[in-house]
Amino acid sequence: MGNKKFNLTKLALAMGVTLGLSGCFSDNDNNIDIKPPVPEPPVTEKVGEIPEGTAAEKQAGFFTIAVKNVAGENLGTAEVPVTVRITKNGDNVVSTKGEALTAEQLQITSGLGIFAASLSEVSAEGTDITVNFTADGYFNNSAVVSLSTDNTEVATTVILTPRGEVEGVAIAAEEIELDETVTFADDGTIETADGNPIVLAKTVTKEDATEKDDKGGVSVSIPSGSKMLTKNAEGELVPLAGKPKLAVAYFNNEASSTAAANADDAPAADQTRTTSALDFFPGGLDLAVPVPASNEDGAEETAQAGAFTTAGFVAIELTDEEGNKVKEFGSTGEGEDAKKNSIEVKMQVDVNTANSCPMNYTGELAQETVAAFAKDSANATDGAYFRNGACISSDGTAIPGRTIKAGDIVPVWSYDADVAEWSFESYGVAQVNPDDASVFDVAVQVTHLSYWNLDFFNWREPNRGQCGTNGQVNFDIKYAGGTVDNVTAFDLLVESQSGGYRKYKRGYEFPFYNKATIANPPSFSVFMQLINDGANVVDGIEGETTDNVVDGTASRLKLDDVCALDGKTVVLTLDTPPARVDLPVKTQIVCSNTDEFDVAPEPVATSTWLYVLDANNNFVTYAYTDNSGSATIDNLKEGTYKLSGYDAATFTYVTGAEFTVAEGSVTEQVLDLPTTCDVTEREVTGTGGS
Repeated sequence: MGNKKFNLTKLALAMGVTLGLSGCFSDNDNNIDIKPPVPEPPVTEKVGEIPEGTAAEKQAGFFTIAVKNVAGENLGTAEVPVTVRITKNGDNVVSTKGEALTAEQLQITSGLGIFAASLSEVSAEGTDITVNFTADGYFNNSAVVSLSTDNTEVATTVILTPRGEVEGVAIAAEEIELDETVTFADDGTIETADGNPIVLAKTVTKEDATEKDDKGGVSVSIPSGSKMLTKNAEGELVPLAGKPKLAVAYFNNEASSTAAANADDAPAADQTRTTSALDFFPGGLDLAVPVPASNEDGAEETAQAGAFTTAGFVAIELTDEEGNKVKEFGSTGEGEDAKKNSIEVKMQVDVNTANSCPMNYTGELAQETVAAFAKDSANATDGAYFRNGACISSDGTAIPGRTIKAGDIVPVWSYDADVAEWSFESYGVAQVNPDDASVFDVAVQVTHLSYWNLDFFNWREPNRGQCGTNGQVNFDIKYAGGTVDNVTAFDLLVESQSGGYRKYKRGYEFPFYNKATIANPPSFSVFMQLINDGANVVDGIEGETTDNVVDGTASRLKLDDVCALDGKTVVLTLDTPPARVDLPVKTQIVCSNTDEFDVAPEPVATSTWLYVLDANNNFVTYAYTDNSGSATIDNLKEGTYKLSGYDAATFTYVTGAEFTVAEGSVTEQVLDLPTTCDVTEREVTGTGGS
């Protein structure tokens, strides 16, 4: 019996185990099901990733143009943007990524007053790129930048003049609404109620002017019945959309103040003016114009590099509410007999104005008659005559300039701001002003609107001959203490000794330190200065014993021919170079949306345009970082600065925090360019468990 009981027990146990394995877990006492264990979900994290293609590669070259007003303030904000157009040789002009510039990239809105672009290709022969700038409330202007394989990174400045009063410089400007009595017809014709012309006159002459004060002005007279014609997208002349506003700006040549500054007892500060009305001259006073081989009809023309000495210039604009500008005033007559209508521009020229191409005329003032006289070498009265406005020596010798006098012929030029080119138009004649003995009148009839300029164009051939290497003047720079290891980019100021011409190059436009170059040397006598912190630091020319001697005092170089400076050494008043540092910089892309992920990616280096700004956000100097994001900004003056770099993703500039540089205390400055990163989720692995 005992064995039977044992066997039954084992059978029951076996059956229980079988039932347990074939069903759910249960508690034999409480009859509760026990579910199988659920696997834990994997641990994940969000990871930020900088999108592919965000970084840019360095292009073959780049240029920067600082855009300012006459007060030196940056232009281009969201409220008043500056619109940019590449009007000449823009085929290779691209973004930092080598792509065509978009409409957004052709707007300056950052408040930094900077426009920059890269070049996909740069040739050894070089290229001149014309860039035009327009903004509401300002006359448009252009800048020309020249790049080559020897000069792949350049910077310059363009100044826009407001259509209103200008303080501190010899400029007078105003914009007016046409009187309510002036009617405007659908064909663009404007008429005054009394039939008299519409006149706007501006002057810089003060009521209590002294000999040292500049004199001059302009009067613009628009006949009643003139047509206001603009050009449409197809280049066709069409009427304006409505009655225009008239804006006029007169730029004086500063003849009287220059004469005062050139006096032997003049203060040094008067001789080192860092601001001048001549600085606003469209395109600068150095230029090339086509000069015919002779005055015969059909004579071959060759572009000749030279310089203007100006008797004054004026900007005139008639603009409707849609921004369309008057180009012409219609015509009278039909077919071959049609003659373009004109308006009168009468400029007042300071009697102290220098005439670098004197030719006097006493006949009738019809422009055709004056032009016929001006181009005949047999009529030369002071050794000079004209070809298409350019000054020509009648006997091949240097032309002796003098002060302007009544009867002098003055060439008239117009400026196309779209392509930054001056064109000869006609000749004016200086006439006695019966009401003001301090000025002469020069009146001309103009058939289109632009900048108009009274200028004498002089060039080195055939008058003075070329000089130096490739027509350039090269000279060395030496400190009083003897060192030639110069690391300071001084400002260069070259001015005509008799006024009307000025070349002012800022340090960032003048990238030479122990040597310097004057391109396109003028054919007339000049003063030259090197300016540091607003003061001239030139002592003299090494080895000279008569003129421009080294005597330990600062003075302008007086050069009858600037070519005489070629190959010589200019000695400075400074014993040693001012303290300068080389600043390493780096630009890199980082994520802006860091709150959306747990793991940030490593920064990605990018090439971009990088600027050093002072405490007031003024442009100081620049760099173009390479594909590793790196560059070195050489010869930076000790001080406090900020970096601002172009962000190709947002078409904006990113400005970093202030930093200070001093000799012996320089650290690499890194500018982060934030971008929106991609976010992915991934499983966390490799926890190290066993």
